[in-house]
Amino acid sequence: MSARPGPDALLELIRAGGLPLPQSGIQFPGRPLIVHEHAPTRTMGEARENLAFDVARIVKTIAFVRRAPSGKTLVLAALRGTRRVDYAKLAGLCGVNRRDLAALSPAEVLERVGVEPGGVSPLHGHPALGLGALLLIDEDALGIAPTLYCGSGRPDRTLELAPADLLALSGGRPGAFSR
Repeated sequence: MSARPGPDALLELIRAGGLPLPQSGIQFPGRPLIVHEHAPTRTMGEARENLAFDVARIVKTIAFVRRAPSGKTLVLAALRGTRRVDYAKLAGLCGVNRRDLAALSPAEVLERVGVEPGGVSPLHGHPALGLGALLLIDEDALGIAPTLYCGSGRPDRTLELAPADLLALSGGRPGAFSR
């Protein structure tokens, strides 16, 4: 496995042009990417207290491991923060049985993704970060308008961008796996 990217890696790649994302305020497909700074926020409860964002527009990213005959794969599941993962549906989208899909513990998230829970971004699925992750974005989250808020790699920074831009930039696969 390659080295973990670390908590600032995503923002560093964005700023350096390593991902097809602009710096804050520069237009991408007609919309700006905005990086919001705020108090460290790791849970939806903290989001309600700390953030001025509409919590219905927050997209959380949960890290899983998929066990298959070919080995273990990191799976990132991005969904609206107010919804829950339907494990059977997510496992089906991953091509495994439910018993072969497990959520990572906070320590495993730090080890595998290189960031603390609360900082995982759907963009951590981008190949430039070298995690070899399968990224699935819940169809419900893609219906958020006009923009959504998601992790940046740090619990004190949040990215704001349009759902279509998130899908295009991340290379994620849409699917229905929330309830």
